[in-house]
Order: sequence, then C-alpha cells, then structure tokens
Amino acid sequence: MRAYAVFINEQALAAAPRSGVQREAVMKFIRSLADNPNSAGDFTEVDNARRTVQVKVVGRYAITFWADHAVSEIKVTHIKSADK
Repeated sequence: MRAYAVFINEQALAAAPRSGVQREAVMKFIRSLADNPNSAGDFTEVDNARRTVQVKVVGRYAITFWADHAVSEIKVTHIKSADK
C-alpha cells in the first residue's frame, strides 16, 4: 500500500501548538497517518457531514481526522485542546 497524502485544515493548523514537545508529538502523529491510514482514534464522533471521524488524544491535544480511501488521503479537520 502506498502512503496516503495528509491534508490539515488551515484553522486546525492554527490551533496546533506552535513549538516544543507538544507540537513535535502532534506532528509526529499526523505524519504517521500517511503510512497508517486505518489508524483508530481513542474515540469516534460524527461530523457535520454525518461522517464518522476518529479523534486521537496526543498529549494535551485532540486531533480529529478521517481517511478518504477513494483518493488515498487523510483529512485532519480539527486540532484543539483535549480538555475543551
């Protein structure tokens, strides 16, 4: 299986930690999705499009993503504080 392309929503990227260990951990997880597109989150939600999305907690951040297998892409839609 070839690696998937990973796309991060601009607003999600703006909400990501700007530097430090937390940013490294968040970005490492997001990069890992390219090679592991079937990664499961810690829980699932249903988004506004009624699509089931995965939510993974990495450090103090919750990362929401889904795999678009038809085009071999991962869409990261939200990165936000895990306690909100």
